[in-house]
Amino acid sequence: MHCADRPSPLPPGTRSFATFSPGAPYARTRLDTLSLPLNEVPALTIAAEPLNWIQIAGVNQDHWTVQFCAEGEGDTIDEANGYLQKVSMQRIGSLLTLNRTDARGLTGGQGHLLLTAPVGAPVTMHSDSAVEVHDMAGPVRISALGRATILNTTGRVDAFAMIVDFAGSQGLVALNASWDIDIKLTATKFRGNLGANAQRQVHALFPPGFQTPVEILVNRPKDFVCRADFCSKFKKDRVNFLYRFTYGDIEGTSDQIGMRSMDAQVVLDTTQ
Repeated sequence: MHCADRPSPLPPGTRSFATFSPGAPYARTRLDTLSLPLNEVPALTIAAEPLNWIQIAGVNQDHWTVQFCAEGEGDTIDEANGYLQKVSMQRIGSLLTLNRTDARGLTGGQGHLLLTAPVGAPVTMHSDSAVEVHDMAGPVRISALGRATILNTTGRVDAFAMIVDFAGSQGLVALNASWDIDIKLTATKFRGNLGANAQRQVHALFPPGFQTPVEILVNRPKDFVCRADFCSKFKKDRVNFLYRFTYGDIEGTSDQIGMRSMDAQVVLDTTQ
């Protein structure tokens, strides 16, 4: 967690300096930390107002390690401190709330939460900004107005966000996006069930020689764009008013992948 004021204190003996920043000239920060035993908090829920970014990493430990960097930015030190005082993290039982951020051009307040979680513990997130989760094995539930990035999760995943990025090789995964979904399969077989439904484009990268059955649903045949190495093995039929393209035995196995674009294309590629 990088949580530092701006400008940073100058080294002894420095007589002049120049700073280059896309933000306001002054930033003041506060780092809040918590350690929550797993037997006291078996599952965690996070509710975040806008401009609070959440990152979660699963590790083999018996407690939750929480680091929250509150930051205020302003044209003066007093303005930066004023915004900083409005940014807070509060805990009530198993609920963490990230509150009172504010953005006004280059000034305002924001927060960054870094959570190191017991790898198998359940996590639920309600965020008005961006969420990133990786290396979790327990149930993960995400509702985000920004981007949701889910990497190397192996358990149940339920995610709804504006844009969803997913990379993995197993799990019971349901991805829903009001915009786009990007998927990278990291093994030649996906163990479990992966469903991806986007209002706009679904784009998936498959390793060479991918073997798990795949089902694609689109409005028109031209909405299915396949550049993967197994494209010649797809079969086409109709399901009600939709066109369906299938690879492998969809009916004969529980391990499968389904993708649906409501208004755009489903695009498949093979990783190089």
